[in-house]
Amino acid sequence: MPRLSPHVSTELRRKAVLSELESAHLTERTLYCPQCGYRIGMAFSDSTGHIRTKCQRCKTVSVLNLAYFRRQRNRSRRIKNSIGR
Repeated sequence: MPRLSPHVSTELRRKAVLSELESAHLTERTLYCPQCGYRIGMAFSDSTGHIRTKCQRCKTVSVLNLAYFRRQRNRSRRIKNSIGR
């Protein structure tokens, strides 16, 4: 395994610190297996796109569109309240 030079290592550390600072205000949400409901990962609130993941319990390989797995709790409450009025 090649060793990283001090310059590259410093740059990688700087990027890691910046990434941590940028994610401090974001909320995380849990992703569950669509087949068995087992927790398969975490996603930040600004995550978009598709991911391929394998469930450790049922071994199902799934492609998840993160837009479909967002929490819509507050939105559904607002719709119910506006319909009830």
